[in-house]
Amino acid sequence: MYTIDSNILIYHLQGDKNVGARLESWLLEGERLFISSVTRLELLAAPALRADEEEEINELLSFFVLMPVDLQIADAAAKFKRTYRLHIGDSIIAATAFLTASPLVTRNLRDFRRIREIRVQPL
Repeated sequence: MYTIDSNILIYHLQGDKNVGARLESWLLEGERLFISSVTRLELLAAPALRADEEEEINELLSFFVLMPVDLQIADAAAKFKRTYRLHIGDSIIAATAFLTASPLVTRNLRDFRRIREIRVQPL
């Protein structure tokens, strides 16, 4: 079980072979891979997103368990935002990792390593 940060999926979409290989390996091993609904928003919100890119993103996202921002995630995210002065999106992603009890896979170590309540796994 892992929570995947938006930047990991962005690197994958940009052709990062290491990220792609790791994600594929986890999926083949049957790992549950969580993403926050914020990640979906971040990937699909690019102003210049073409229809073919949107289709590629939607196909990629179909492999992940989408976690909505519910009451528990909102409350945990608010605490993380207050305590660690995170951006709202990062606080929601951290709360997703916290509430799924899964390591957060990210390249944003500067912001997430400060959060004592979650485990961070660099990729």
